Amino acid sequence: MFKKSKLFFWTVEILAVTLLIFLLTQIQFVFQPIKTLLTLLFVPFIIAGFLYYVFNPVVTFMEEKLKIKKVFGIFIVLILILGMIIFAVASVIPSLITQLTSLINATGKAYPQIRTWIEGLQHNPRFSHIYEQLDIKSLVERLNLSYTDILHNLLNSITISVGSIVSIITSIIMVMILVPILLYYMLKDGEKIIPFLKENVLTEDKLNILELLENMNHTISRYISGVALDALLVFIVVFVGYMVLGIPYAFLFALFAGVTNLIPYAGPYIGVLPMVVTVAFNRPITALIAVIYVLVLQQLDGNLVYPKIVGSAVKVHPVTVMILMLISGSLYGILGMIIAVPAYCLVKEIVKFANSLYNNHKAEQRKIISK
Repeated sequence: MFKKSKLFFWTVEILAVTLLIFLLTQIQFVFQPIKTLLTLLFVPFIIAGFLYYVFNPVVTFMEEKLKIKKVFGIFIVLILILGMIIFAVASVIPSLITQLTSLINATGKAYPQIRTWIEGLQHNPRFSHIYEQLDIKSLVERLNLSYTDILHNLLNSITISVGSIVSIITSIIMVMILVPILLYYMLKDGEKIIPFLKENVLTEDKLNILELLENMNHTISRYISGVALDALLVFIVVFVGYMVLGIPYAFLFALFAGVTNLIPYAGPYIGVLPMVVTVAFNRPITALIAVIYVLVLQQLDGNLVYPKIVGSAVKVHPVTVMILMLISGSLYGILGMIIAVPAYCLVKEIVKFANSLYNNHKAEQRKIISK
């Protein structure tokens, strides 16, 4: 009787899982070394994986079209990445720091202008009622955007001990060592994984596991390489446009626009905000032209460039994307918004596979019963 009872079966299953979870919480010390190792490898593995999907097409192109041996192609890519890092450290990062420092200084100097403009609203008949109702005067008094106070608050909020500094330096060194090694072997042997599984593990591909792995690999490859190229193009076009319009801190704002373009739908609008806040008070017409320029660019990118680059790898309804953005953004910030869509696509592939597995299992059961 008990064997045929679904309630009894699921009760036993839930109790067993609960007991297992409880036992695992009591012996955490056993898994602590494993947790430490996985934590140490997580960041280098993610960075190497991202670079693999970006540069693997380059290695493949050199091997198939230029007839360069794969190992030499990989070394060329590694040297290219090293050159990009050296260029960034030598020129881009100092310029970025200079522009960021200048922006903070300019924000501090703009505070009196912003305050005068806001306080002027109380003399405007259309806004005076709202001004008093929201008690904007007290809000302005509490608002402090001076460079000194920003720096002071930053130093007060960030307390780094000697141990933390050593830990950070150690982590950076480990990342610098592990990423090139992991990337080399990913580029060298990454395409051998599925054939290896086919020959040695998945001798009977009844459950379509190979198809699942190939679909997941195709999805993440197209998405990462596509959005990285798209973000680079957006950065270049926005930077050129900002330079032509004479917008200050053009490199910084264009870089921010390129990075936020990784966020579907909402990214371009987030990317234009720092420029608007900085430029609008002194040069409102220029800010308006820049916003129109970016919005037109976003339409061209979203309707022409993005579909061509990313292709059909990501088929997600816009409403689903917005829900993903809201949830991932509230939980993990901008990073969560960037990885939400590819993570969702991978989970969707796994769910589709699990569903087909379940249907196959039910079909086999029906065949057995019919016999």
